[in-house]
Amino acid sequence: MTQGPAIVVGRTDYGERDRIVRLLSPAHGRVSVLARNARGSKRRFAGALETGARIDAQLRAGRGTLWHLDRAELLDGHLGVRSDLERLGLLAYACELCGALAREHHAEPRLYGLLELALVLLDAMTAPPGEAWRLGLEAKALTFAGLAPILDRCRVCGLSPDEPMRFDPASGGAAHTHCEGSGGRQVPVDWLAAAELSRRTSLRELVDTPMPAGPSWALAEAVEAHLGRALRSRGVLRSLSDS
Repeated sequence: MTQGPAIVVGRTDYGERDRIVRLLSPAHGRVSVLARNARGSKRRFAGALETGARIDAQLRAGRGTLWHLDRAELLDGHLGVRSDLERLGLLAYACELCGALAREHHAEPRLYGLLELALVLLDAMTAPPGEAWRLGLEAKALTFAGLAPILDRCRVCGLSPDEPMRFDPASGGAAHTHCEGSGGRQVPVDWLAAAELSRRTSLRELVDTPMPAGPSWALAEAVEAHLGRALRSRGVLRSLSDS
């Protein structure tokens, strides 16, 4: 039996009354738990299993990787986000991003702390943040997962960026076009510098930071290349951002 804070990063209906909930915990990383009767009773978990909810979770190890959620006390439902579709889309994206990069049953305090801060900031905003905020979130999540993108130098020769450069999501970094093994799309040097700055700057300071023109989703594509699958919430977020 273990108890502590966790953030709901996803959920799936199971059977007629139960739900499988994916949690991100600072002590246990990504954990999939079975919440029995979560759909059959509106009172048992009382709003604590919504994506983005921060809870105090009482967990019990089960067979294999699926644990049991015996109790969940809602600590913060981030209700302010839920009145704005784009911020709600960012909440879902942040949860999927950090949850997907976290290791299962392995302490992930930095990814948990990043997600916790992102959700607090989204909840306090009165309008969606700019592109630099999302890029900062992606860059930090990759870094905390041990996959820091190479943005401030050529990943092939190690020298400083110089036009023209390319960014290859599969390799997770930028390279001079003339360097052997460079691939991916062409990317402006000023975009690389701004993306690297967003990686090193607190999310609190990136809310209104402008971003030069460039491959807006390059870091998300690097995440997807590592995962070997698409981030489902990215498509929804793109449609909301473009509307």
